Amino acid sequence: MNKWLAAPLLALSVFSVHAESINVANWNDYIDPQVLESFTKETGIKVNYQTYDEDHEVYELLRKGEQLDVIVPSTDNFGKLISEGMLQPYAASTLPGFEALEPLILRRMSAADPAKVYGVPYLWGSIGLAVNVPQAEAALGGPVPNTWGLVFDKALLQKLSTCGVTLLDSPNDVLSLLVNYQGRVLGSVGESYAARALAYLRELRPHYRYVDSTRYVDDLNAGKACVSMAWAGDALAAAAQGLPVKFLQPEEGALVFVDILTIPKAAQNPEGARAFIRYMLRPEVAAQIARATHYQTPNLKARAELEASDDNFQAAELSAGMFGYQAPREEVAKLIDAAWPAVQAGQPAARR
Repeated sequence: MNKWLAAPLLALSVFSVHAESINVANWNDYIDPQVLESFTKETGIKVNYQTYDEDHEVYELLRKGEQLDVIVPSTDNFGKLISEGMLQPYAASTLPGFEALEPLILRRMSAADPAKVYGVPYLWGSIGLAVNVPQAEAALGGPVPNTWGLVFDKALLQKLSTCGVTLLDSPNDVLSLLVNYQGRVLGSVGESYAARALAYLRELRPHYRYVDSTRYVDDLNAGKACVSMAWAGDALAAAAQGLPVKFLQPEEGALVFVDILTIPKAAQNPEGARAFIRYMLRPEVAAQIARATHYQTPNLKARAELEASDDNFQAAELSAGMFGYQAPREEVAKLIDAAWPAVQAGQPAARR
């Protein structure tokens, strides 16, 4: 999905001969549009803003030569983009405000970027379950258990399919969570185990209403889905609207993600990109984005501001029950890429 939004050019530097601009690609519903307008008003830099629904989309944009100045990959893809030479170093740790970032988040990024030159953490959150409690209880005939079995156990799924179960269109995350539910870690399983896990998903697929990373938001809000594998911010936003939606971090563990402000190797305006990232590091800006998106900010000063000024702010903390993404082995990654379209489309698993 390529949606371009132009933040209006509200102010121009008297020294500029031509209007300066940057191209930014970010996740869907992941910023307060007012932030873009305010950045333009202050700097004179117009922001051409594009959104996407999954990491693979922005990876393909880069491969096709799309001229982007800032992208926001997750920790799933950050190391891959660095190793393939798709990002440029920009001395991230030297930017004003970097010192106020959550040390635990920076440690999660350090495996891919030990020198702290390629990225600034933007927002973080977890993947869990968004549950319309009254509908799910009615379908189950009792209380809703706090388990990934709501989307991975065939018996539970068959009951819940009457009110609508949806899965994220994010293959590595889905496989990470399924394998974790089965007591394993995606980064350590072999090709045969991964093949069985993918075949199992295809067996379950008739019980999912769809596999998509955006449609479920509207369906939750409209009461058309009762259980969705969900990004935390989407579920919390639905709850904030007064809907009977509860965000569950299942007892088997929730998958944590961090999204990172980076500059592509082929950026046409790297200095404009650095100015944009510096602006994102301001505590008041980071707080504004966290408040609007319902995701967590890694900026400790912004978090303190939110806790002091917003009674409705729910501060999430990294906990032992959360686990980070571990990249699969190369042969497993290729298998997942090849098999996922069949899962997404609902093609039945081959009989063994």
